[in-house]
Amino acid sequence: MSSFIRTSFFFFLISSLTVSVGFAQQSSDLNDWKNEYAKRIESTLNARRAQKPTFEKDVQTTNPDFIVYIPKVEPEKLGDCYNDHFQVFEGSNGVLFATTCQATCEGALDQHVAMFRSFDKGKTWSEPKVLAGPETMDSDVPIASWGFAMVSKSGRIYIIYNQYQHGKVSTNRQHTGLMTGIYSDDLGETWSEPEAIPQPRTTNDSPDETIPPEWVVWQKPLRLAKDGKYLVGVTRYAAPQFHSKYRTVTEFIRFENIDDDPESKDLIVSWFMTDDSVLQKGVYCEEPSIVMLPDGRLFSLLRTGIGYPCWSTSSDGGETWTQPEILLDRDGGAPFLHPVSPCPIYDWKGAEAASGYYYAFVHNKFDFTDKNPWQNRGPLFLIAGTYQAGAKQPIWFGEPQLFANRPSGNSFYTSSTQVDGKAVLWYPDQKFYLLGRYINDSWFEKAPQIKLQ
Repeated sequence: MSSFIRTSFFFFLISSLTVSVGFAQQSSDLNDWKNEYAKRIESTLNARRAQKPTFEKDVQTTNPDFIVYIPKVEPEKLGDCYNDHFQVFEGSNGVLFATTCQATCEGALDQHVAMFRSFDKGKTWSEPKVLAGPETMDSDVPIASWGFAMVSKSGRIYIIYNQYQHGKVSTNRQHTGLMTGIYSDDLGETWSEPEAIPQPRTTNDSPDETIPPEWVVWQKPLRLAKDGKYLVGVTRYAAPQFHSKYRTVTEFIRFENIDDDPESKDLIVSWFMTDDSVLQKGVYCEEPSIVMLPDGRLFSLLRTGIGYPCWSTSSDGGETWTQPEILLDRDGGAPFLHPVSPCPIYDWKGAEAASGYYYAFVHNKFDFTDKNPWQNRGPLFLIAGTYQAGAKQPIWFGEPQLFANRPSGNSFYTSSTQVDGKAVLWYPDQKFYLLGRYINDSWFEKAPQIKLQ
């Protein structure tokens, strides 16, 4: 059975924890951090400054059709050498929006949520606008990370993100924070004040209730749940005392009242597959992406640390899920090799289309003699898949096709939209450039023939 928790019944120490952009920094914590990361930050900046003359050519390495952003590498103005968790979505009036988690380098003290806008279907984009978190390293604003968006039926745009709490350090400062929301009613021109969204505690969180849960949402919520409500997967980092069981697990959340345009603090969020019902597969089971099948079931692809991605299905709109199984090319076929690295899956015809045509990404390699599953994220391959009615694994895939031929750094925290009826993958090349690329018919030429009942 799933664990169903309506977060409106839980108020996670909201009265004792302030959610604002004016937190006072805890000097001992920040000084330790600065000493630890100083060399890493300087190394990152030196490398990018040296590469800057080649940006115009290098950005073409992955053959993009859209260029959203090329970093300026001017940390005194804006930390932008790190761009990750790249989510593009459509607002009202056909405006495209993009959010990213941006910083001088990953995990830096200037990590923030930035937004871009395009009024011409992605041909040109605005400069980044920081919505939450510090713009530069010398700011006293606490980091904000992993923003994701939802658009209500009225056109209100909600951005939800992880707001770190200085002085509440857990095992990973990037992931420990309050679920925080802002919204805009004027296509991103102005934004509401940030407000905490009530968040439940689970048996996998720290027993110290002053430390917020460690959580990440890495994909866009989609209208795949009952009555067209938004659903998305959540990665939860288990507190250290639970690491003997697992390090990360997967849960799911549904947003119940987005279309009522409530204040952020009044958003009602239902949690599924929590506590002892979490999805797990070895030490890591995380970063789920979700598509809908033609038969109405949901299919989720997850990354793991066992050398393969895994899949799970839900027959009740995302409330309960089957235990993860290794992804094969087809029933009885060969598994796809993959390290601990993003492995998203998307519906080729549109996020909620249930078209039967899907594409995903794998690295197609894993060294089982290496005890560390965090292996080099080398070239990335697209696998095109089709729905197979009556099969145990409901999506079968063709052979891997080379998509990004960089020797390393292919960590694709991506999203997908339709532009003029064509699928576009939006991806952060090397967690640096923000790009888009059409996924055309040629990728599906060798995919299995679709089988419908």
